[in-house]
Amino acid sequence: MNKQCYIRFNEDLHLLYNDRFIRMALFTFEDGGERCCHLSGQANWEISRTGPEADALFEELLTVDEVSWSDLKRMGFTQYG
Repeated sequence: MNKQCYIRFNEDLHLLYNDRFIRMALFTFEDGGERCCHLSGQANWEISRTGPEADALFEELLTVDEVSWSDLKRMGFTQYG
């Protein structure tokens, strides 16, 4: 099952939607079936975590009022765009 929503980010960056939100998606790669929790903003900014823990990370992020860089670092997200 694929899911997506917007979550509030606790810093002001020019890469965010509506000055405060990032898009969060949970999906399965078609080539290999691996799960991915993917966060993105404008201007091709992306950060993700791929693997069996992707579902749990997605659900955990849904419980946070505002996500921070320290949250994402603690969860092992990697920026690649």
